[in-house]
Amino acid sequence: MTDQFGSEKRSYSRESLVQVPAAKVEIGMFVAELDRPWIETPFLLQGFEVRSRSQIRSLMNHCQYVYVLKEGVQRKHLETNVPRFAPPPRKQDMGTLLPNARMKRKTRAKRPVLRSRPAYEPGKPVRLEHRVARRVLETGRVNIKALLRSAQTGQMLDTELAEETVSSCVQTILANPEAILWMTRIKDQNEYTAEHCLNVCVLAIAFGRHLRMDQQELQLLGLCGLLHDVGKMRIPPAILDKPGRLSAEEFDIIKGHTLSGHRLLEETGKGLHPLTLDVALNHHERPDGGGYPRGLGLDELSEFSRIISIVDAYDAITSNRCYAREQPSADAQKIIFQNRGGQFDEELALHFIQAIGPYPPGTLVELRNGMVGIVLAGKPRFRHLPTVLLLRDAGKQPMDERTVELDLTDSGALSKEFLIQRTHPDGSFGLSVRDYRVKETPAAL
Repeated sequence: MTDQFGSEKRSYSRESLVQVPAAKVEIGMFVAELDRPWIETPFLLQGFEVRSRSQIRSLMNHCQYVYVLKEGVQRKHLETNVPRFAPPPRKQDMGTLLPNARMKRKTRAKRPVLRSRPAYEPGKPVRLEHRVARRVLETGRVNIKALLRSAQTGQMLDTELAEETVSSCVQTILANPEAILWMTRIKDQNEYTAEHCLNVCVLAIAFGRHLRMDQQELQLLGLCGLLHDVGKMRIPPAILDKPGRLSAEEFDIIKGHTLSGHRLLEETGKGLHPLTLDVALNHHERPDGGGYPRGLGLDELSEFSRIISIVDAYDAITSNRCYAREQPSADAQKIIFQNRGGQFDEELALHFIQAIGPYPPGTLVELRNGMVGIVLAGKPRFRHLPTVLLLRDAGKQPMDERTVELDLTDSGALSKEFLIQRTHPDGSFGLSVRDYRVKETPAAL
């Protein structure tokens, strides 16, 4: 039922509101009603505080005037979520959004997820790729923020910008994945959603490389990772960034980001591959049927959705979020291992753990002899014996960079005192992956 304000449900009395031309709206005003139904606009909530010029532009694009709350009137604790759409139906032949996907998955299930192609070899030494990888990630962060702003304000997504961002990531990962994986360790809690989307893109491509996917598959998988959480831009910041425990009502709103993301990509992501919509909708589904939004099972989930589910969880666990501190990579992998077959696809989970290794690039490690360094790269045959840049001596004092190949301990060419004793949080002993610049010319121990 609508009223003169064009609103599906009145939240405030008429006496509490002031009519304002959309062009006259200012940052800080609380928009309580529109001159048309909320469902005809890109705004997720029926009532919101104006926080940016882009929101004002969006109001001007959709409304001639709006109704703002008078000063001194108390705002509702939680505004009404605008009902926009129901989950896509579970059709008889598909739980995913892809036609005939269930039949194809049954065929794929008979063979390993590892592609029958030669394994990739590094095309460039890791040291030489570091500068390129840092530039790619810095540009990628700018691009993903622009994409998310477009999603937040209901504008068309720049799909070409998204494709270019992913393509740059694919090229540096094909050259040498270790360098850009180092860069994903550089995180800013205040930019969590943007950095998370970019990191999931990078980690997914690196995982796909491990699975020997071809370049076209890597490009598509990276795009799915980049856009998987775009629906979170329609979640109120007060809920998305809440430091404490969410109420049941707030968690339901958070879970709605999968539906919002699917609809947003459907409406504004012109030319996107159907798999990007599929992943946005299904990356929180579980093989055991306990996920959301539709409770799909293993046979109803695309391979890419199952991959992004794992990568999404890994990056979240290893990041500082407003409600939880980051955990070490080894702990994140342990959680994934313990939940394989239930929350995560079992075969893919095991491959992911193998791909990441116990000490990913950028991990701060302390050796048995007390020396401290940062992992530069892993070794395919010796995942627990990576290449390490030693930067602190046994007394934890600064020293000139030295490179040590820990796999030499296996042959006895290097003392076992150089084996890794423990890992430390980034920033320990004055060492940070954000600040350290890897030299292109190595200095051997």
